[in-house]
Amino acid sequence: MADIQDRGLLAQAAALAGATVAIVKYSGNSGTHKEFTALVKGLEDAASKHPNNPYVQALLTPATRQQIAGFSHDFEQAPKQSTLSDFKMTALNRCAQASAWLLANAPADAAEEVKATIIAVCHRVAAESKETGPYTSSADNQNPFEESVIDEIDRALHES
Repeated sequence: MADIQDRGLLAQAAALAGATVAIVKYSGNSGTHKEFTALVKGLEDAASKHPNNPYVQALLTPATRQQIAGFSHDFEQAPKQSTLSDFKMTALNRCAQASAWLLANAPADAAEEVKATIIAVCHRVAAESKETGPYTSSADNQNPFEESVIDEIDRALHES
């Protein structure tokens, strides 16, 4: 497996993107924990799905697992709007930086798999939120805040 010299940038982008989706709409302590668990599980599944893409493999590291566990703990209570805004801006910036890094360092097909993986994981986190939130019987329980932030993340990943 190739050694990815990104200094954790790709893993940070994935962790921050998924965490932003998890916290943009507070789901209660239990719901938030389930969303962060879905984030880790989504990254684990992506690594299994793309065993020959070292860039996807780089998305979940021991340090990233620790960071996600920290986010899960930090956001057990609903964050202030200013905290949420700052966190989202950090996530979008990191996604844009990851996109630029991929453009400069990775084959186009491998880079696209990374971007698609990050977006898929964000959708998985949003789906977990739907299962734990109110009105879960509705099959089309799309949360506009989560969908909007996923769209912003997608744009940030495709800017370069």
